Amino acid sequence: MPPRIGLIASVLASAAALWTADLFLARTERAEVRAEARHAAEQGGQLLASGHPAEAVEALRKAQALDRGNTGYALQLAEALLAAGKLDEAGTTLAAVLEASPNDGRANLLEARLMVRRGEPNQAEAYYHRAIFGIWPGNSQVQRIRVRLELANLLASIKSNQELIAELIPLEDEARRDPAVLGQVAHLYAAAGAPDRAVAAYRALIRQDPGDARNYAGLGEAELALGNYREAQSAFQNAVRRGADAGPRLELAARLLNLDPTPRSLTTAAKFARATEILEMARDALARCPAAPGAPKLLAGADAALAAKIRGPVTNEMAEARLAAAQTLWESRGPGCPAGPGDEALSLIMKKLAE
Repeated sequence: MPPRIGLIASVLASAAALWTADLFLARTERAEVRAEARHAAEQGGQLLASGHPAEAVEALRKAQALDRGNTGYALQLAEALLAAGKLDEAGTTLAAVLEASPNDGRANLLEARLMVRRGEPNQAEAYYHRAIFGIWPGNSQVQRIRVRLELANLLASIKSNQELIAELIPLEDEARRDPAVLGQVAHLYAAAGAPDRAVAAYRALIRQDPGDARNYAGLGEAELALGNYREAQSAFQNAVRRGADAGPRLELAARLLNLDPTPRSLTTAAKFARATEILEMARDALARCPAAPGAPKLLAGADAALAAKIRGPVTNEMAEARLAAAQTLWESRGPGCPAGPGDEALSLIMKKLAE
């Protein structure tokens, strides 16, 4: 080989060796940096899980600074910032992630939680929906169920019942084989004023696990709300047999069965007797609110009706008149009226009569 060519080859070989060494060193350095970032992220995650969000923020800031391309570190940092109450910084961090990955499920979930913390539930609802239909690593169905349940609890807390029911219907279908989630769905149906759907959900749970007393107790409450007092009594009996502390609710159901003036099988005399008892209860409830508008006149009228002697056989019209008077008394109570021992039973009866 001519000397000039040999020299060139030697130089190229040296350059290649140096390039390889530099590449190796760079890779080693990147690996060390990533390992340091991973260690900081793990430390931050442990601090956050143990209830130290401020310390977690510092560790996770370090992890993100060392590996800015790792979206997971940015989301961990945003979660820690939320927990530490640093809402503005959390918003900035999430905005950057969402700009790059607008369909990221976890980022949208954290943005929804940020909106909740800021007192913007309507904005939060939109981000919850984006999270539900967003991209998740791993089992996306499990994540969808978890997020929809979180949204449902938010809607329950702000009494947004129509929207809540709209979320519970698909959630019930998705979680039909998960008793823990289905139990929460049943409870939320009742909270949303949909006791008929709650009954169906509790019955599905009972078919899956006939030994769980909580499901019978929940079923009893839903049946009470529907005015199905005999079914409620049966459900509470089953709850008590399985160890639930449902004795007082069983007594309430029995009381309602003996007070309900609506069964078609009642004789006119029995209906009148129940209507009289309901009128007496409503009179006592209003008597605890003497300052309610029109209370003295209404109470005097009720006392006169109850004291009047009945001549001849009682009629259905007489029973209905007493029930109507009881409803007027009940509705005339003021908002600050002190509760009495029979008010829950009377409230449930009044609700049934109003339907």
